[in-house]
Amino acid sequence: MEYGIIPKEFYIGRYIYLTEILANLPKASFNRNEGQVVIAVVTTDPRTGRVSKRRISPKSRYWEQYNEIALKRKKLKEQYKKLIAGWNCNYGGSLAQIAKDYVLRPNTDNVFSSRMWDSFNSGDCTAQKKKKISHNGLIMRSQFEADAAEILEEMGIEYKYDVRLRTSSKGDMYPDFAMNFPEYNRCGFIEMLGLLGFVYYVNDNAEKFSTYISVGLYPNRDIAFVSADGNYRPEHDTIRRIIGVIIDSFARQYVMKKVKAEQKTDFFEI
Repeated sequence: MEYGIIPKEFYIGRYIYLTEILANLPKASFNRNEGQVVIAVVTTDPRTGRVSKRRISPKSRYWEQYNEIALKRKKLKEQYKKLIAGWNCNYGGSLAQIAKDYVLRPNTDNVFSSRMWDSFNSGDCTAQKKKKISHNGLIMRSQFEADAAEILEEMGIEYKYDVRLRTSSKGDMYPDFAMNFPEYNRCGFIEMLGLLGFVYYVNDNAEKFSTYISVGLYPNRDIAFVSADGNYRPEHDTIRRIIGVIIDSFARQYVMKKVKAEQKTDFFEI
């Protein structure tokens, strides 16, 4: 499957992030024992190197603790699997070997950091949903939006739909999608503009466009605008490429070769 114009830095940065998180997360995974779901836990003694295994049942007092860990590992491993598939499709070669020459420099100053992520809830928009299309349990306004959700899932990018974005100067805003990039400590956003053939719709979104800019969400850097009207709706490959512009922007800001990272100075330094 072609994933569109996705830079190698995206795969490298996410590989570094996922492998580091998984390496430091306790090894806990779901299993079955005599028909019952259990959690298999593998630990290694740091002093002796001795490996021990145990099973945690739902009745155990440790179940809640390890259930959370096992769920997290499962999600991260699914992201890792999609990442490797995308890399092999678009680039090939040893991602592990190439990643050794790179380093992550996550965001430290942009207000739209991953700290916002937990405050977002899918379906927060108060607008009336006239067309109810279900996608993975979410009610969406159009198939156009469902297409974008499907593409994000293919790419292994975590998203929330129809979120409430609170800003201090402009009140609440409602982007169609929020994307989480924990490896960069950044959130990105998508607006699906599907009815641009109608004057009222254009006027409403012209105001929204300027509001995004005023709060520091810039087109092609922080937020993607995917446009359609009654005559044209972009296909999956086109939508994927538009989203890819935001991914490219983030990846090139926060993933860099080790030598370059050491030599990096302020862009405005004289």
